[in-house]
Amino acid sequence: MPPSHSIKKQAEAALTGVHFDFIAKYHAVTDLRRLARKEPGTLDRETITALEQLLRSDAFSRVRQSYFLFREAACVMCDMACAPGANGMRSRALVSLEGLLRQTRGSAHRGVAEALGSLPVNIHGPQPVGNRPSSTPPVAWRELFEAKALTPVGTPWYIGRSLVTPLSRENRLLVVKLAKKDDRVEDLQKEIQWMETLHRPDYAVDCRFHIPEPLRIRRQPVFRLARLPLAPPSTLTRHPGKLAIAFVAHRDYFVYPNHPRVDGPCAREMLARNAFLMGHLAARGIIHDAPIPLFHNRTQRMRRNDQGRYQWFRAGRLDQWLDSCAFPNLGLSGLRDFEHLESVGGESHLLYRQIGSHFLSLLLVAGSHFRCRDSSRKGLTETGTPVDTRDLFDPHLLKSMIGDIFGGYYSGFAGTAPPPDLPLDPDRLVARMIEEMGMDRYMTERLRRVDQQQMSDTQFHDFLRSKGVPDETVGQLKRAEKDILIASGPHLGDFNRQISLTELIEAVAAMSAVCVMGRFLAARH
Repeated sequence: MPPSHSIKKQAEAALTGVHFDFIAKYHAVTDLRRLARKEPGTLDRETITALEQLLRSDAFSRVRQSYFLFREAACVMCDMACAPGANGMRSRALVSLEGLLRQTRGSAHRGVAEALGSLPVNIHGPQPVGNRPSSTPPVAWRELFEAKALTPVGTPWYIGRSLVTPLSRENRLLVVKLAKKDDRVEDLQKEIQWMETLHRPDYAVDCRFHIPEPLRIRRQPVFRLARLPLAPPSTLTRHPGKLAIAFVAHRDYFVYPNHPRVDGPCAREMLARNAFLMGHLAARGIIHDAPIPLFHNRTQRMRRNDQGRYQWFRAGRLDQWLDSCAFPNLGLSGLRDFEHLESVGGESHLLYRQIGSHFLSLLLVAGSHFRCRDSSRKGLTETGTPVDTRDLFDPHLLKSMIGDIFGGYYSGFAGTAPPPDLPLDPDRLVARMIEEMGMDRYMTERLRRVDQQQMSDTQFHDFLRSKGVPDETVGQLKRAEKDILIASGPHLGDFNRQISLTELIEAVAAMSAVCVMGRFLAARH
């Protein structure tokens, strides 16, 4: 028997034998991975069967390092799927992995999903961002309309930091986006240049996607607008240079799936279409980096290297999920806020994680649609029990939204029809989403002393007031004296713990993995 066959048999025996410990099985998996890369024709059905048995087993579910074992085991099958002449096992390995997504939980599920998410898809995005603008010309309010012969037909108003004016052109708005204190010229320019890039014919789609028309003033994307027809909101600290950008948008630019006046069928269509658009752009190497702002801990974002941003694959507690969904960067006109677009390429596992952020955002917004039917019902009752809003949810509609989100994204990203079944149990996911999103069990966060030390006294007091702490209580608290509990939820999970809705993370992992696999298969065929 050739040495490679002997190694294969010994490794398979170790994977299926009950007397082999964790270390022995890990070494067996690494032996199989070496064979998959160097002599893939050696591996066969018995190899896949042995790997399946390991991944389905719960013998090591309580071992902290089990994820690494399971990921390596799944990667053996991915290597078999990628290798030429892999003894006819390429399709069989992928079918096995897709089945394991539905049959595993916990670290085994994560290992299988991440292995599938690392399949090579060879995507490289464009580079639309150019040099810094040569100047930021001063502009008067009326000049903005003269630049493209626009005619205002109503009084301007603010939506967030954008000053919006209706135009005589059918269903159009002039949007002037004011720079905040710490905004950079390069970032403002970036949004205009992405609009210009996406207007190119090679990014056209067959569904509704109204890309705003950017305004350049004297050929410059960024300008200075000192005098405004209406004072900005008190919450906005403008850039000292009074910088701004402007564009013409459809009047539906500010209509969201969780707008109180948007009904269920319209929200469902919006979510499906925007999922398709995200997948379509991701397939071309363009990632929307913030469909909604997701944080593990917003308060710590100034002192953490990751700025407190949520890394879904770690499955930590999700901070203020309902607030994050308030103004999503997707709506009736399509995707919006192109300042968050990024050109990506290279390693597939990073793309897999970015796709996962898209799915997580879309599913959270779907849940928030039902909560927005009555936004007054939130938090804790007078007796301290969670407000129960589960009656606001429509299980059948939510299940349809989940299916449409997956189908839309898959079609956009893989370029083919989605598989007939979701890679998860939709009824279980719906039930758990309603249970956790409909009951505000986790309302508090801990403002640690170290975070208080990063604030001035004024910032400390303003932060407490912004969280609803009464003035008399604020006056009694001393900065950095002790940790302070604040009601800032609802959150998904208790402070410094795991997310309370682990089923959502598993669904996101499975959906993302199947999308990457679909793209991989489409490219091979």
